[in-house]
Amino acid sequence: MTDVTTPMMAARRRRVLPRPLIFGATILLASAVVAVFPAQVAPYDPNAFDYGALLQAPTSAHPMGTDNFGRDVLSRVLHAYTIDMQIAFFATVFPFLFGTVVGALVGYAGGWAEVIFGRIVDAVITFPFLVLVIAIVSVLGPGLVNMYIAVGVVGWVFYARIIAAEVRVQKRLDYADAGRAMGYTHARIIFVHLLPNAITPAIVYWMTDMALAILLGSSLGYLGLGAQPPAAEWGVQIADGKNFMATAWWISVFPGLAIVLTGLGFSLTGDGLAELLRTKR
Repeated sequence: MTDVTTPMMAARRRRVLPRPLIFGATILLASAVVAVFPAQVAPYDPNAFDYGALLQAPTSAHPMGTDNFGRDVLSRVLHAYTIDMQIAFFATVFPFLFGTVVGALVGYAGGWAEVIFGRIVDAVITFPFLVLVIAIVSVLGPGLVNMYIAVGVVGWVFYARIIAAEVRVQKRLDYADAGRAMGYTHARIIFVHLLPNAITPAIVYWMTDMALAILLGSSLGYLGLGAQPPAAEWGVQIADGKNFMATAWWISVFPGLAIVLTGLGFSLTGDGLAELLRTKR
């Protein structure tokens, strides 16, 4: 028997959002709400000392325990969402925007522009990304602003490489030739016609890069080069608890779980976007 509902069912399947996108977006939405309203969801002041509850194990009063200053770990983990979500965005938005523009120009121009850009890429990827960022932050000094500068100086190259490769393919297609034949300016061809068709891989990479930015920010915070104590930031919290792992594991473990959960949200969102965009194509 012929299945007459197959086309309709196929159309419905195309309209259904990928599960990784749904799960990832849910995690990120919850994270954003906590980041914007930490005082409304946290039970205590994250920097309030309670010397009567030092290194207290998880209880009903303190579900994630307290640290060596008696501060509520849950409140500090929740307040850290504000800083770490800011890190995810501000550490990646400039590399994304600047790298996209540079990549589009390089991919369209070709020739000597690609040669020069290739040498820049070779110079950057010769050194490990984290080593370069740490070196730059060490020169500029610790702090989030300097971390954003360091990541921006290095990170734009990866976006530019992705966009340049995509634009290089798009500019050979018929619609690009038609635009040139109609007398469109190079800027219009690049930013109105080519870039919208080439930017999808960069957006997907951006989602993953935000997860890596949180890991980077936490790593620098742990090393004392990112957010500075007494700020509630996951890397700083893990560093605060490193000397108490045998007796008060909760100080470091719960911020670490928050890093994993938020990073999972970004990764799932990136995977879901990639699947969704592939389906639309």
